Amino acid sequence: MNFSINLKRFRIGKHERYLLGLLVFATLVRLLLIYFNWPTTNSDETNMGLVARHIAYNGDWPIFFYGQPYMGPVEAYLAAPLFHLLGPSLFALRLELLLFFVLFLLGMYILTSLLHTQKLGLFVCLLFSFGSPDVIARQLKAVGEYPETEFFAVAICVITIWLALSVYAIRENKRTSAGRIFIYGVLGLIIGLSLWVDMLILPFVCMGIVFLLLFCRRECFSWAGLSLVIGTLIGLIPLIIYNLSVPFDQNSINILLHIHNTGTNAHPSLGQQFVGAFGVGMPGGLGLDPVCSLDQFPYFGHAAKSCMLTHFSWSAGYIILWCIATFMSLATILQLWQARQGSSLWRPVWTFEQKRQLIIECGRLMVLICAIGTLFLFVTSPVAGSTPGPTSRYLTCMLISMPMILWPLWKGLIASLMKFKSKEILFPLIRLTVIGLILFVFVAGTFRVFIDEVPTAQADYQRQQQVVQNLNKLNLKYIYSEYWTCNNIIFFSQEKIICGVVTPQLNAGYNRYPAFWKAVRQASRVGYIFPVGSVEDLNFIKRLKMNAFPILYQSVHIPGYHVYLPK
Repeated sequence: MNFSINLKRFRIGKHERYLLGLLVFATLVRLLLIYFNWPTTNSDETNMGLVARHIAYNGDWPIFFYGQPYMGPVEAYLAAPLFHLLGPSLFALRLELLLFFVLFLLGMYILTSLLHTQKLGLFVCLLFSFGSPDVIARQLKAVGEYPETEFFAVAICVITIWLALSVYAIRENKRTSAGRIFIYGVLGLIIGLSLWVDMLILPFVCMGIVFLLLFCRRECFSWAGLSLVIGTLIGLIPLIIYNLSVPFDQNSINILLHIHNTGTNAHPSLGQQFVGAFGVGMPGGLGLDPVCSLDQFPYFGHAAKSCMLTHFSWSAGYIILWCIATFMSLATILQLWQARQGSSLWRPVWTFEQKRQLIIECGRLMVLICAIGTLFLFVTSPVAGSTPGPTSRYLTCMLISMPMILWPLWKGLIASLMKFKSKEILFPLIRLTVIGLILFVFVAGTFRVFIDEVPTAQADYQRQQQVVQNLNKLNLKYIYSEYWTCNNIIFFSQEKIICGVVTPQLNAGYNRYPAFWKAVRQASRVGYIFPVGSVEDLNFIKRLKMNAFPILYQSVHIPGYHVYLPK
């Protein structure tokens, strides 16, 4: 554990070699997946690709992801130089996400080693080398916020806890040191950038600041604190520029509140909110490979008992372990408080070991509170009751609490199993079984990705390429389509085909980049392309039969789509 507190003593031991092996293995698995074009892309991701293209080739400096004035396009800025090196492709767009994943995995090892043991840190890295299709897809799909937010969250935890554990090294006649001032600045920069990327990070930012005020208060009111503020402001520059240039009702706070209340019009009942949050969203966000569809849950369709049992057991297991882990930390903190020297409430006197243990227990508690805070924000949002499956991604930062959740199962397990006493070995065997079950679920999810989903993603990618090739053969440069088709065609055609999004009623739809819609509207020859049998396709055919268009159209069938050419 010394390496975690004093970096000068860091040595490559057996744990570090195992860690390196896990990092290489996990990275190669994900590199292989993106090479085979998994996960299946969509218009949200190709929208990020278009942002990266405009940064790389047009010299644009967008503050936000197109169409979402609250999400900083860090992924696009990192992908832009890769586009110059490798060309603007889906692979190049996703390649930089591997960096965030490696840093996240490394951060989880350091965090777990600081707060628990290196062996548990290795197990957590092994666990996160695998994952459910949803968890891995969020790590590899360039739709913004999730890979980098995971890294930012664990980085905030690691740096704040390390600063608290190493504060003893400061000389008594000094408030801080030059090296620590720099680290505070880096922490501030991470906080600022993370808030620009997405406000999902707020629980970790708030608890990180509280943690520093508790254990590094003297340092916070020195040059180190100023460095933290300056670093945060530098990271927030894009947000500051935006908020100074828009009306008050469009500022970041109002947008954040609007996002949290999105879906209010759906008015989900309390029961629907509960089932959506704990039966669908929470298991999906915490690594359970969904074995049931949404319509197999009450309030969303016909309830299936097996689905209820599997999904709610996963959520209940997490909550039970969270409560046990929280109780363990609180109990230890209470013991340390009672063992303090002197009776002062505001300036208690601790021995070095007592202070170190107090920081560790409070660090564990900080991560647990961040996790439950993330869950609270999700549960109280209407999306938990209206669209719990897709929005389970908002719980991605809860995975950072996994070491704390596993600790009640892990602590003293090997020693207990070595006793070989029938009366005492039952409970350790149960703990081992639960740990093994969690690992099995993660590993099985990864195998399902390769066996079931990679071939589908490959076929979809080939189909997208064929669509662009067919449109080029038809000499269509401007088209209308539905949202989930448009950006794909624009990106895969290298913007040689421009698409405008229409609604099912064939009116102007959700066009994230208004210039595309304007270009299509001004074009002299515009066609339509819709997935076969889609609402847009059926409505277009209906209007054709009614002669509702000023010009005639010729229908052409390509695999999966109907193309309508102006005559």
